[in-house]
Amino acid sequence: MAQYFSLLILSFVFFVGMSAYLWHIFKKKKNNGDSYKIEIKNILVLVFFILLSGALFVYSLLDLPNVLANKTEQYKGNCDVWIFESARGGHTSVEFENHNIMFPENYQGAKEGSYYCEVEYYPRTEQGKSLKLYESKGGNLINSK
Repeated sequence: MAQYFSLLILSFVFFVGMSAYLWHIFKKKKNNGDSYKIEIKNILVLVFFILLSGALFVYSLLDLPNVLANKTEQYKGNCDVWIFESARGGHTSVEFENHNIMFPENYQGAKEGSYYCEVEYYPRTEQGKSLKLYESKGGNLINSK
């Protein structure tokens, strides 16, 4: 859940900060009478990042009522676990049916493979809340958190 709130807060801060910076640029250029001298490339890059951070914020905001009310969806059945690593971290992905649920990197020490899973997740952002992996249905519990 900390990962969800950090994404929500970070995207909001970037959205507000870049919007304020764009407003500051226009205000400064207007006061100097140089509004026609603003490089379009700089403005387009700034607008792109404003739109990107705004979209990320809205996407994260969709699940806020579910997170606050602790409303999750559950899945029990066969799934595939994938580990993605990168220089800045990575994540564990649990795939089943048409869903791709994300967990933090090295979540419970899970290893890649096919398992019988019990997954609890937030429906709109598909952020995982809990994961239990079994060797097979009715088999031994490998890990849980």
